[in-house]
Amino acid sequence: MRVLMGQVVSAADASIPAASIMAALHDHLETEEFATSLYLVWGCLGESAWEPERAADAAREWLALDHGDREAVRLYYDHWLFDVCGYQRP
Repeated sequence: MRVLMGQVVSAADASIPAASIMAALHDHLETEEFATSLYLVWGCLGESAWEPERAADAAREWLALDHGDREAVRLYYDHWLFDVCGYQRP
């Protein structure tokens, strides 16, 4: 996943690496705790008319995230899912 996120950071068109991220997550949606959240974020960022810098920001933040810190991970997804992508909070 780190390689794909790095591709987003350097891509002129984030939809290509975003599709690769979604494909990589597909088989993990029911087994990995945050896979569905990550899938939804990249569905939003990769398929919309977002400027490429917004997708690059999400990728940079994901790469810098301490994935062992569950609260930090939750806050990352809360921000990108609800504040940026506009999904409705549960």
